[in-house]
Amino acid sequence: MRPPDLTERLFRLRGVPVFGAMTATELAPLAATMRPVTFEKGEVVSREDEPPRAFYMLLTGAVTMRRRGKVIRTVAAPGGVGFLSLLARTSGGTEAVAQARTETFELPADALYEMYEDHFPALLGTLRWLTERFLEETARDEPRPYVPPSEGFDRLVGERELGLVERIFLLRRTVGFRDANVNSTARLARTLKELRVDAGASIWRPGDRATKTIFPVKGEMDLVWRDADGRRRVQVVGPGYVVGGAEAISNRPRWNELVTTEPSVYLEGSREALIDMLEDDIEVGLQFLSMLAGGLLTTWDRRADADAARSPAG
Repeated sequence: MRPPDLTERLFRLRGVPVFGAMTATELAPLAATMRPVTFEKGEVVSREDEPPRAFYMLLTGAVTMRRRGKVIRTVAAPGGVGFLSLLARTSGGTEAVAQARTETFELPADALYEMYEDHFPALLGTLRWLTERFLEETARDEPRPYVPPSEGFDRLVGERELGLVERIFLLRRTVGFRDANVNSTARLARTLKELRVDAGASIWRPGDRATKTIFPVKGEMDLVWRDADGRRRVQVVGPGYVVGGAEAISNRPRWNELVTTEPSVYLEGSREALIDMLEDDIEVGLQFLSMLAGGLLTTWDRRADADAARSPAG
């Protein structure tokens, strides 16, 4: 395989949707880290039980993707392998095996993370790409049961509004903000608006602009939608959850209705404040990437298991 020039590597990077809006100058440092790697037939490109080390852009050939021993699909050139697992940042991704002699460009994980730290628009673009896919999968997936926090938040709710300390405490008890910097969490907390509503209140409806993110403090709510077959779906959410953040990040209209089923207290944050926090605290942005990518992989696992159970062999 001949050594690729920088222009060729830039061209390949621009073909990845999340990098398409970046300039050549912004992509040049990332392109410089790419190297050609060739895999012979039967050689393992990535392993399921190991954290991913790189993203591979196929130039020739094809690879078979497996997860939990099941063949997911075949990826042929000019496709890519390992991007979602790389974003999830944990083992338990997918195994990729070369079907034939396969030439690739290898993009190291460290170089990708460093690029996200230096260029927030690239991180935000990847978040939007992930949230769009996450929302598509959520809309067709079986709603998951509500898991309340081990330590309830009711004791924090009194006659007066929640103070800054209580708001920071609540934010850092949610999955997406668990490892957030205290200062950036405090800046977000100061922008939040507290609302107290009765049961039966509609917070948003399908088609509404996604301008806000909800942090429930007290009381449960229903997310309600109809799937592609017209079936009514209901997912219960409540304290400990971040609701509506995916649509806010992707700037997509609401696809469901959020209705309170109990008297509720929640904090409401603007889309702009959420994005500002992600820019201030890149580690939170990377955590969001990991959470969304991991959620997609888990969703695909559940669907594969359900399909196997319905098959005659199952």
